[in-house]
Amino acid sequence: MSPNEEFVQFISKKLVDVGNLFAEKNMQYATVDEPLSDFTRGAMLLYGDASHELLYQTAKDYLAKHIAFLYAHGIVNKTEESLMDMVVYGLIMLYIVEKQRQQDRMERC
Repeated sequence: MSPNEEFVQFISKKLVDVGNLFAEKNMQYATVDEPLSDFTRGAMLLYGDASHELLYQTAKDYLAKHIAFLYAHGIVNKTEESLMDMVVYGLIMLYIVEKQRQQDRMERC
């Protein structure tokens, strides 16, 4: 197997793992009617509002704890867990961005 094939295989497997992690976390933290319920609660507690901008900010706040961990500890047992959580948060942030864009388009109409 070439180094590039090994790399692609590794990333492809991790993307499946991220999908599984997302499904697990979504069952823990979301509701049927509010997929961002954990972020909504966080935004309300931190900022008193749950606009898309503040949901996005809350996600950045959640990311910050993982980034701080990585800076403080380097490569340790929990490194992979933090990195996987960060990927999931990034995907959730993409969803928040999309919802904001949809709202912006609706307001322009």
